[in-house]
Amino acid sequence: MGKRNQPPDIFSTPIWATRITNLLEERGMTQLELAKQSGTSPASISDWVGGSSQREPKVKGFKAVADVLGVSTDYLLGANECTTPTTEKIHKITGLSEKAIRNLRKLQRGAKNSDSSAAKKLAACNFLLESMDSTDLFESLYSYLLGEFYFSSHGTDLGANFIYAKTPVGEEKEKLAFAESYSHVYLSKVLQALAFIKRKADKVKERKEKKMYEEWLKSDEGKAFELENLKLQIAYEDEEE
Repeated sequence: MGKRNQPPDIFSTPIWATRITNLLEERGMTQLELAKQSGTSPASISDWVGGSSQREPKVKGFKAVADVLGVSTDYLLGANECTTPTTEKIHKITGLSEKAIRNLRKLQRGAKNSDSSAAKKLAACNFLLESMDSTDLFESLYSYLLGEFYFSSHGTDLGANFIYAKTPVGEEKEKLAFAESYSHVYLSKVLQALAFIKRKADKVKERKEKKMYEEWLKSDEGKAFELENLKLQIAYEDEEE
């Protein structure tokens, strides 16, 4: 890595400076503690975290810092989006953020330890993902929670007649009529989609219960129950006669 010859860019903060700072805050660790545990000089840590573009981290010290923070050097350099190779692999396959992956792992641990709340949340996540092709719930949630809309500042669409929607990466997605789109209560779309999924969930539950009942009838207990019902029915019919 070494020193640069070009003049420093005072407007640019290296990604490793941002990520080391964030990790220190998350772990409640000071720069001095990081220096001691990694065997790196406090001055070097200060330069890296301070965002100095004149001194880039040296490989050996940088690896030691990454090890102490429990992350990969690729993460600190911005080559990876997640702190560990395993999480990065999951991210690349699923597109889930590191925080989302961490929360799912936490739910899974809770469910295995008989935490009913964690089990319910995990079941809800699974059912929503399994049902996402049947409804526009996720698109509606995006619009309601994260959607970005703006008025045009150029061209012929000045004023409040039209708005533009942005994609998750900030690109212009589509032109929308303000009265028909932006003023629409997007929460109503979310509720409609949830109601649809609830009806679907009820049908799934009904099918499962029917199958379980049919399996139970094949058991000794079920057969005995059926036989008892048959005897009662015969006795009732005899009384009627």
